[in-house]
Amino acid sequence: MQKFDNLIVGAGLAGVWMAFRFMQENKTFVLLDLKDENNSSRVAAGIYNPLLAKRQKVSYNAKNLYPNLYSSYHELEVLLHQKFCHRHQVAYIIENLRELNDWASLSEAEWFSDFVMVKNERIADQVISDFGYIDILDSGWVDIPLFLDSFIANIPSPNLFFNQMFDDNNLIVNNDNFQYNDFTFKNVVFCQGTGIDQNKFTSNIRLKPAKGEILTIESEEHISDMIPQNGVFLLPISNNKYRVGSNFTWNKLDNLPTEEAKLEIIQKLCKWYKAPFEVTNQVAGVRPSSLDRRPILGRLDCHPNAFILNGFGSKGVSHAPYYSKMLSRFIYDNGMIDEEVDVKRFI
Repeated sequence: MQKFDNLIVGAGLAGVWMAFRFMQENKTFVLLDLKDENNSSRVAAGIYNPLLAKRQKVSYNAKNLYPNLYSSYHELEVLLHQKFCHRHQVAYIIENLRELNDWASLSEAEWFSDFVMVKNERIADQVISDFGYIDILDSGWVDIPLFLDSFIANIPSPNLFFNQMFDDNNLIVNNDNFQYNDFTFKNVVFCQGTGIDQNKFTSNIRLKPAKGEILTIESEEHISDMIPQNGVFLLPISNNKYRVGSNFTWNKLDNLPTEEAKLEIIQKLCKWYKAPFEVTNQVAGVRPSSLDRRPILGRLDCHPNAFILNGFGSKGVSHAPYYSKMLSRFIYDNGMIDEEVDVKRFI
């Protein structure tokens, strides 16, 4: 029976970053997941943004997560010989004079000064931005499917990837290890997103999942150097092709696109984008948000060597590099898990 250090269940952002952290620790792993084009990681637009602009707040733990985020992905770009992280800064459209005055003051405050520059200019001819916009620093986007597929295709031996669904009935728990099919493991890390409620080892941890939908549109207006946002984002992915989204719903949690979401997204986009466009695609996914909107990681109560990395919601691109490193150090280097994200708060 072949021995590995770690079994990683789930090959979305959390699972792939966890695998990379184990590679850095010189620990072996098996990455297990059934690739599904509609899982939340592969459907997400991949935008990272340290600001909750509509609420005039900085995102949770932004000063630790965002300044080094691009370099974290770039390290993997070099390793994989692939370009998937893009520095297209988010431009939040200011709606009125009062909001402009608010941001002029907030941009000088300690929490905002590292992330915000107020620009008194229009974004583009077809983007209504008469009061200017906020240039959000340390923002951009990651081509998540390209990132995940590139990593999986280049997993170094002796590590393995299996394109199959995890069956919790096949995971045998022993005193000092785990057995799954023909392999044994010292540790298991569950990175399943919303799939944790179907896993008997994690079903006691409750999420508050949210469905989100994204459109792909084609338009003659060319915006190449930023991502306009207000209500929805307009992400340029190639010449005259954009992704637009997203929305949040907490019922009908499936991967099926809806006409209601399509109309909602189009309505919000047309408030400030005046160029003609055509919708060419629509996708939906369910985000694994936690009850308190914080990541979930740490040791599970079912076994001393069973761990979880989950609960990233819509922040998977920005949270996965930082918190996978935190969990890896907890497992192998006597590191600590921040109390605000420790799974113990739900157990």
